[in-house]
Amino acid sequence: MNILAINWRCIRNPEKGGAEVHFQEIFKRIVKKGHNVTLVAHRFPNSPITEEIDGIKIIRIGNKFFFNYQFKSFYKKELFNKNYDLVVDDISKIPLFTPRYIRRPLVGIIHHIHGNSLYKEIAAPLAFYIIKQEKKIPQYYYNVPIFSVSESTKKELIALGQPRNKIDFLYNAIDHELFKNIKVIKNKTPLVVYVGRIKRYKNLKNIIESVNILIDKIPNFKLVIAGVGDDLPHLERFTKQKGLDKWIEFRGYVSESEKAELLGAAWLFATTPFKEGWGITVIEANAMGTPAIGSDVPGLRDSIKNYKTGILVPQNDPIKLAEEIYSLILNKQKLEELSKAALNWAHQFHWDSSADHFLTKIKDWYNLT
Repeated sequence: MNILAINWRCIRNPEKGGAEVHFQEIFKRIVKKGHNVTLVAHRFPNSPITEEIDGIKIIRIGNKFFFNYQFKSFYKKELFNKNYDLVVDDISKIPLFTPRYIRRPLVGIIHHIHGNSLYKEIAAPLAFYIIKQEKKIPQYYYNVPIFSVSESTKKELIALGQPRNKIDFLYNAIDHELFKNIKVIKNKTPLVVYVGRIKRYKNLKNIIESVNILIDKIPNFKLVIAGVGDDLPHLERFTKQKGLDKWIEFRGYVSESEKAELLGAAWLFATTPFKEGWGITVIEANAMGTPAIGSDVPGLRDSIKNYKTGILVPQNDPIKLAEEIYSLILNKQKLEELSKAALNWAHQFHWDSSADHFLTKIKDWYNLT
């Protein structure tokens, strides 16, 4: 097949997240199976206009503010007459509404419906605009098969009006080769870790506030936050204001191997966003024998099996978060049980399986091979 894909960002974009990892890992495997994949994404500072990564040809146009309008124009001028067998619309950020102007076999991939969580991240007028656009997804994609990454997102799509029989799953997974080659060496003293993008909607302030409670009970407790993002300066200031510098370390950018080592050293992985699509880092932590404790929100309800592979806590409740962390640190047996179950859970998610499933469903839907 000759496949055209569209996503606002590519894997090299400094603002990439789980959606971009999901796309790259699945479609580089599809390329290896003999298919051609071209991705169109928006440009970022110093980015080449064209580039090939893992066999995927990337074309960058426009900018991150108006990519939805810019892509439509680019498609009509440059891609309309190209011989594409399938178009993949990775529906993230602002929907592109490609069914309005693309008359080819088309599938969508969606990670989560942002909804009101956007008000936690961006200016209210822009949040209102994006939420309004999201509500139009069933209006334009009603007859388009859509892959969801989780049961939570499927429920959100159905609630908006997308037909249940037009939704299938395309699960996130992890790089098992990376994690099996990193030795697990647990920290000698209680260590909780967060690895990921540092964004306001990730609600890391909630975790920091829980540390203020925990250190009275566990003086040798430590939290490490690794990653980059525009909320980092604010969190660093907040930590200093709380006088928690001694117990909280901001590690910044870490390589994949450094991430694995850090997750392997942690006693617990903490993540308390207002919303998630799934939470790849949860499964990555699990692969290093580290249970996750996270907010009871869409997405994390799917990646964290409550009291089996980790623990879900009420959203934005640092007191309850601290209580659950403290309880697990004291109860080594329970922590060990969660750790073993988390490791077994992580072994179920493979990118090869997701790539194979994608191709199987495309054959079912459009008889394309």
